[in-house]
Amino acid sequence: MSKFQTIVTGVFVGVAIIAVLMFAGFVPGFKNKGGTENAARFTLWGTFDQNKMRPIIGALNEKNKTKFSLKYTAKKEGAYAGDIVNALAAGKGPDMWIIKQDAVLKNLDKVVVLPFGSFSERNFRDAFIDSADAYLFFGGNKRRSSDSAPVQGIVGMPIAVDPIVLYWNRDLFSSAGIAKPPEYWDEFLSDVRALTKRDEAGNIVRAGAALGEFGNIKNAKDILSMMFLQLGDKIVDPVSLNVVFGEKDEKAVVNPAENAILFFTEFSNPKKSSYTWNRALPPSDDMFASGSLAMYFGYASEMEGMKEKNPHLNFDIAPVPQVRDGSVRATFGNIYAIAASKSSRNARSVFSAVFAMAMDKDFSEGIARAFFIAPAKRDLLAAGNEDPFFSIIYKSAITARTWLEPDSGEVYKIFKNMVESTATGKVRVSGAVKGANKQIERLLK
Repeated sequence: MSKFQTIVTGVFVGVAIIAVLMFAGFVPGFKNKGGTENAARFTLWGTFDQNKMRPIIGALNEKNKTKFSLKYTAKKEGAYAGDIVNALAAGKGPDMWIIKQDAVLKNLDKVVVLPFGSFSERNFRDAFIDSADAYLFFGGNKRRSSDSAPVQGIVGMPIAVDPIVLYWNRDLFSSAGIAKPPEYWDEFLSDVRALTKRDEAGNIVRAGAALGEFGNIKNAKDILSMMFLQLGDKIVDPVSLNVVFGEKDEKAVVNPAENAILFFTEFSNPKKSSYTWNRALPPSDDMFASGSLAMYFGYASEMEGMKEKNPHLNFDIAPVPQVRDGSVRATFGNIYAIAASKSSRNARSVFSAVFAMAMDKDFSEGIARAFFIAPAKRDLLAAGNEDPFFSIIYKSAITARTWLEPDSGEVYKIFKNMVESTATGKVRVSGAVKGANKQIERLLK
């Protein structure tokens, strides 16, 4: 994009933002004049740490003290979904809540969908990165005539991206004579062979990478999703909500999904030279922290925890390997957005506050710094980051992709069964993929 085009795009996005803020009363001279006593009070729930969020929310409230006041409550990750459902059912839920892309489809009936007439699809795409499109809802292949919510619109306003990156052990790479982390999967395969060590009995004492299993590999479902997306398999069409998993182009010789599964399971096959992992090994994140795993696929947000597990671990991060000469450069990412609760007593003004938060540079960057993730806005990512770790996180966030999972827990079971049945020879890979396609379709229905 030329400099002139960038300026023009910025002007149009800016005009759209100002229009919405004027309508909502966040621009001086409109609503809520007269001081803090007239400011609306809202509640926000999420899983981000309460102590880290306190100064971020405080700064946001100070900046908007004549418009709104926000109270944040942190919930535990495992119980979050249930807490939201129960609270909303009892009429005691928050005005707004932080939602991930894998919870969008399950919660459409609980949120205010902002119609494109208020903030257009074009403006949304210009403001936020590609993976944020998960919050654009087009109604699927059937109109929900019984639902009072708009069929098409914005489910939530994106605020942050947590991409999967490649953690690599500098000491182990140096010992193996490898200068840098792999950029492509064929290099990754070669590095795994060089980095893996076995004892005289054939037991793995040092693993090159954690791939091939599910039970003891953290993020296994998302790693596999990343591979599918890199090969161009969207799994679920984001517009029609039709399952496209396992489909291939007529010109393609190899089915992308099948190819990814065969590659993934190769690393747990003792008959292969790339054998580097089995289910008897410790959890992958613990093994990396102990210094016995050379490469680990983890979320950027895991960095702080990794340092706490082993302060002396000499590690770095890099973008995940890509398909050489592939048409898509991608990693997997969790996208966080703020959704306005339909049960709020003032749902219309709540979304106006949500909009103001998503567009606030300091708010987005504050969350990114606090949790080792990246903002979701294109202009903030385009500016880059000079920090050696955040520079990789920002670059990875730009290439982050995701898909609309109907139920994250059930999808995990489907992927796990698909991998294990293929690895054991119980079914052919083609049959496993077709079975998974039907199971995901049933979940969507």
